[in-house]
Amino acid sequence: MHDTPVLERKLVATIRVVLCCMLFAVVTAAVATASTAHEYYGKPYLTWQGCPSTTMTINFHTQQLLESVAVVYGPKSDGETLEHRAEGVSRQIPGLADGRHVHSVELTGLEAGQTYCFRIELPEGLSPAYTFRTIPEGSEPLRFAIGGDALATPIFEGLVKHVAKQEPLFLVIGGDLAYANGNVKQIGRWDLWFAAWHKYGTTPEGRLIPLVMAIGNHETNGLEGTNEARAPFYFGFFPQGGKTFFSRQFGANLGMIVLDSGHVAKHETQVEFLEKHLKSFSQLPFRVAVYHVPLYPSHRPYGGKASAAGRTHWLPLFDAHGLAIGFEHHDHTFKRTKRLKNNELNPEGTLYVGDGSAGVVSRKPEKGRWYMEKTSSKSHVWIVDVRADEIHLAAMSRKGEIFDEATVEAAAVVVAE
Repeated sequence: MHDTPVLERKLVATIRVVLCCMLFAVVTAAVATASTAHEYYGKPYLTWQGCPSTTMTINFHTQQLLESVAVVYGPKSDGETLEHRAEGVSRQIPGLADGRHVHSVELTGLEAGQTYCFRIELPEGLSPAYTFRTIPEGSEPLRFAIGGDALATPIFEGLVKHVAKQEPLFLVIGGDLAYANGNVKQIGRWDLWFAAWHKYGTTPEGRLIPLVMAIGNHETNGLEGTNEARAPFYFGFFPQGGKTFFSRQFGANLGMIVLDSGHVAKHETQVEFLEKHLKSFSQLPFRVAVYHVPLYPSHRPYGGKASAAGRTHWLPLFDAHGLAIGFEHHDHTFKRTKRLKNNELNPEGTLYVGDGSAGVVSRKPEKGRWYMEKTSSKSHVWIVDVRADEIHLAAMSRKGEIFDEATVEAAAVVVAE
């Protein structure tokens, strides 16, 4: 007799493979038209190279080289009076056939918690007016969203659309940003990604949502050379300080450390950086980390090389310095672990959530892993609300429905020697 559960599992696996192939076929078919359309040229997207309360980097693409790269800007309350002007820089990605120019203008000396208006100086004149908000410096509540593995599909579009309605102050993507694999011949996947982002990545009141981008395996091409050659789009499109690991403080309550789970920088080369910045955030109520490959995977093997390296080199520091949340990705599932410390269950330990399903076809999580609290195959992003006394997390589906929630309360200040 046939083993019915085995047959069912095989059928489910086959269906997932077929769906994945169909989805990639749709993306591939769309790439041909998207890669020549460039409808988003001249339209801005935002990153940070410095303090999120006092700076903002405005990025945009054009086909032609501009004589000057500049924006005019000012507080939104001033209306059309944009008294300030800032100039920026241009660059090209070597080998990119369309020859586009990528421009970035960093605004500095901004006021925390202020809404600003700006226009880009383009050859045809000033662009339409756009707005953004700097991060407040105080203890007022703030909201951000986070997800990973964000292939530009209808899944991604649905999630971004609902994220924008939640009016986050920023969106974090935990690696595998467009699945272009650092290959200049796959620029069409970025064209699709940017087209979707410019269509949906704006709040109902018209405010642009800044991006914080972690690196994943699909940002790199496996070539030898400089970091920029190995991950050309990651560095070329998203100025964030020039490295694949960095930290940001958001207000008085949250310190975020973005790490590279072995894609350009090895785990062990980031240990000194990680310890330094965990210590620098020790007086804040919450410290969180963002990276691509999970320490506690939900689908791939627990003993996988990158996961094991994270537990070897990073986990002792996470535990010693009271990391509140580890945001993990890569496995294409939904997961929330139990609280963990010293690689054991501990109600005062770190919560690990993720597992990277914000555009790709989801996988089936493995059952029976000792550290898991909840898993599923739902595509999702997390809506994260930070207050002085707690962080509240809500997992949101592509339909905008909240299907899981968790709360992490502020612990006593951790000062590790």
